[in-house]
Amino acid sequence: MKSGCQVADQIGELEIVGNIVPHLWYKNITFSSGKAHFVAIALLADIVYWYRPTMIRDDSGMIVGARTKFKGDMLQKSYQAFADTYGFTKRQVKDAIDFLVEHHLLVREFRTISSSSIILNNVMYVQPVAENVKRVMNERSNVSDLVSICPPVTSERTTSFSSKEGLSHQGEGAPEVEEGTYTESTSKNPSENKEQKQGECPVTFFKDNEFGRLGSYMRGKIKTWCEKLSDSLVVEAMKRAVEQGKHYWSYVDAILVKWEMLQVQDVKDARAKEVQNMFEKVYKRKAHSGGRKPVRTEKLPDWFTEEGVVEVPNEELDEEFELEKAKLVAELEAYRERGAGVVM
Repeated sequence: MKSGCQVADQIGELEIVGNIVPHLWYKNITFSSGKAHFVAIALLADIVYWYRPTMIRDDSGMIVGARTKFKGDMLQKSYQAFADTYGFTKRQVKDAIDFLVEHHLLVREFRTISSSSIILNNVMYVQPVAENVKRVMNERSNVSDLVSICPPVTSERTTSFSSKEGLSHQGEGAPEVEEGTYTESTSKNPSENKEQKQGECPVTFFKDNEFGRLGSYMRGKIKTWCEKLSDSLVVEAMKRAVEQGKHYWSYVDAILVKWEMLQVQDVKDARAKEVQNMFEKVYKRKAHSGGRKPVRTEKLPDWFTEEGVVEVPNEELDEEFELEKAKLVAELEAYRERGAGVVM
């Protein structure tokens, strides 16, 4: 069937496959300033595309079923894979994924994939929160209004596979193989390990945010601080450094030393103690300014007249001055007596 427009008919014959971005996303997925978050929108559209099922048709073209575009229970894709696809930097992708997670549009997990011959640590899996994705497609539903919705329980957190081919076909850009991971420390109790598996790996965060070359020395420093404090606190310290634009370890190390002195237990405790410390500083500053010694001002004595004539107090006169004064008074009295006897 023809539309009557040659170009429209030609476009209609194209088999366009890929992302679909609802126009309202540019209005609802925004920064706090109201500006559209284009990187987050592009990544969310890509992830939603992979979660749109592929229809299975029979020989006659009838739909007989559906399947996912990826293997496993969640889509596996790395920051670098997103960056390579869209031309973003790895930092931009990381910030956008953080934004989507914080605003309850995305669930992110880091898993360990192992076999008899290879171990991949902190492999990232992502999954959209369907209910909230649907909400931001409405006219009046900004991303800031979304609330957390518990995602469906996945089958397993640690995946085993017999070979590299067992990975999802979206596994390009997966982290390099490393010996050991700091997100699954066996020295901690099971509840702490469970919490850390869902968090961020300090080593991965160090590399993703370009703190420098990760050699054996820096790996050891990170591991030492993770043992002293925790993985989450080490990551939080690096986040503070990133926010201040100071991508060097000495700044992170200073934060961790301070937290160790304050005996900080976790991220929540660190923030609480920082607020308390800030309050104490403000209080001490006010107390110091309130007890400051006033500027000395000389008060004019009573004997200083408005005309500027100084009358020296009697207690400061010596005997010689007293005698001279008495002599003048006597002469003044004699003068008055002589004047009184003069007849005009």
